[in-house]
Amino acid sequence: MLLLGAATFSAKAALFVNSNAGCRVTLVFYAHDAANTTTCSYYSTRLEVYPGNSFAYNNVTNMNSPGLGWYRWGFGAQTLVAANSGWDGVMIYSDYAPTTTIGAPGSCGASTSFSSTGTPCDISATWTALGGGNVLLEIN
Repeated sequence: MLLLGAATFSAKAALFVNSNAGCRVTLVFYAHDAANTTTCSYYSTRLEVYPGNSFAYNNVTNMNSPGLGWYRWGFGAQTLVAANSGWDGVMIYSDYAPTTTIGAPGSCGASTSFSSTGTPCDISATWTALGGGNVLLEIN
């Protein structure tokens, strides 16, 4: 956690994802930028996250790299501009839990956390703002 805290000072709108879930989940992120400031203006390609996996993006526009990407409803593939870009939320798909969206208060997420029990793979997720536009997504 100390490393994440140190990284938040040098990164701009960084996203840290940590999955300790016992099963694979699929994530679709939501974001905004200076060209489209409305929350959740963009959505990402699907990212598969396997148990025990962690990754980070040092800013929202890093998802413009090959194999990843941003889209805008009705407009197809998009390139986010670095100015005023930010993470808004994440849609979580799993074979074992209902699809849900969590995220920043006031965004497209219903809340900042989610929990589903009574399935072969119980899943909980928490969206935590770290300050400076940085976010920690924990999936257990």
